[in-house]
Amino acid sequence: MNRVLATALAATAIIAAVSAADLKVDLSKETVGQPPTTFTPMIGTWIVAQDGGDKVIMVDGRPWVASKDNPTRLLIEGARKLYGTSNEELMDNAKQFAYYPVAILNGVKDFSNGSMSFKFKIMGGEADRTAGIVFNVKPNGDWLAIRYSHTDGDVALWAFHKGIRRRVFGGQKLALDRNAWHELKMTVDGADFKTYVDGAVAMEYTLGSAPRPGRNGAAPHEDLFPANNAVLRPPVSGRIGLWAKTDSSTYFKDVVVSPK
Repeated sequence: MNRVLATALAATAIIAAVSAADLKVDLSKETVGQPPTTFTPMIGTWIVAQDGGDKVIMVDGRPWVASKDNPTRLLIEGARKLYGTSNEELMDNAKQFAYYPVAILNGVKDFSNGSMSFKFKIMGGEADRTAGIVFNVKPNGDWLAIRYSHTDGDVALWAFHKGIRRRVFGGQKLALDRNAWHELKMTVDGADFKTYVDGAVAMEYTLGSAPRPGRNGAAPHEDLFPANNAVLRPPVSGRIGLWAKTDSSTYFKDVVVSPK
């Protein structure tokens, strides 16, 4: 735990206070071409890039396609940094977890109520073109993620549990300009969860709700019932960060976390 504390203290120096509650991730001191210091990459290739006059964080999907064995190694290293050990259950989930690039925000050890937002621009991807927020990240690797998919043209909430990702709830269909910057924001207030895209509500959901029927009226999977899956039950409590999928290449900037 001392290493976790040291990481959090170091990150505090590079996360600027916007107000008494808001934290804005400052990328000005990051080094272009290197992994970010403001985030701990857990899965995927995360580097600092230059976009005009701005430094941005990029998830680069090309190395994911080239070598699918590296994510497990990176996950083990990241787990040791964040939790001080290589959690066995987290390692058991690594094979499936490796399909979803994740970078955990340093300096925010436990996000519960509040909001997180960022601006994103999708640069490429053959199989997937996504940008998302991962939250409620547990030490065993379970998490929730709200994401925008340019591939599917929608916003959706997903849960990762016991090594498998499942869709929890879908929001509005959206047709965003892929070549422009957009804003994704989520808010959590107890069980109340909302998602905004470019300032407009794109999804509203109550955490802990019973799942809807599956395709063609099929019974939902047992892991989608909150009684069987702790990550679906409020209150939210866990790490938070950036999320993508497989070969997505996406720019992120203006990351702001506002704990409540």
